[in-house]
Amino acid sequence: MHQTNAALAIDSEHEYRAIERTLLESTRGRWFLSEHGRRARRLDSALLEEAIGRLQSSIRQPPALLGQLKSEVDGLAAFIRDTRTALLSKPVARMDANSAASPAQTGTTAAMGILKAAETMHEAAWSLQARDVDPEGCEAIARNAALIYALSQQQAMESRRALDLAEALDTAITRLAALRDTITHELQVDVGDAVEIAALKPIA
Repeated sequence: MHQTNAALAIDSEHEYRAIERTLLESTRGRWFLSEHGRRARRLDSALLEEAIGRLQSSIRQPPALLGQLKSEVDGLAAFIRDTRTALLSKPVARMDANSAASPAQTGTTAAMGILKAAETMHEAAWSLQARDVDPEGCEAIARNAALIYALSQQQAMESRRALDLAEALDTAITRLAALRDTITHELQVDVGDAVEIAALKPIA
């Protein structure tokens, strides 16, 4: 059963990549991938907003539940921080020691460099073909340059998506920190109220 599920997952991945390559071959296809990514990010942000809203509406709960909620908020904040770190920790071949650019920004710069190189290669291939220098070879070079260009465009979009998502996670971490402070304050208020009530009770 496990092998069957693994085979289905591999088939699905191959089918997905085949559809992706087909979409990358046309301008409308690349637009669709970009628009799909934008809408997915908007949906993710909406779900995150809803989750934080539910947490905020649960603040006025008994002390025991507030303590549990505080623990869950701490766990969620740690998870988001780890996710953000993993998102931006893309391996980089070589970086200047004095460079302040983040890995995702470096990835975007690299993708733009590949785009420029692909454009130059494509133009050189057509220039050689115009001079009757191995037309078939030049056509193959131009075809592969176009593919590299399309894939690099996708990589640039993915890098931009990574930066956008990292910014959204930063906002979520900030809001969770504020929510945690509010919960801590409410816990302190409840403890103070309990002490005052205990002090008002008559001594038997």
